[in-house]
Amino acid sequence: MDTTVRASLSNRWAVTDLLERSVCSIVCDPDRQFWIVMTSAELPRMQDVRRGPFKAVEGAMQAIEKNLRGSCRRGVSVAPADYFP
Repeated sequence: MDTTVRASLSNRWAVTDLLERSVCSIVCDPDRQFWIVMTSAELPRMQDVRRGPFKAVEGAMQAIEKNLRGSCRRGVSVAPADYFP
């Protein structure tokens, strides 16, 4: 399955399939290590994936590619129209 990773507003990256369904998330902890996290609905598809820690987002992306047997690429991040920092 091919997936896309998009950065969000807070040290979190959303991982979606080509139909924009959530696959999992990648989060960065205070020690700058990256972890793959998922909801209970996402767990059956991703239960065999190594969850971390990873030194970079790319390491987590490689683990997702290996588990899902497809490409995992970066997508463009989009801030909500009503977001004002």
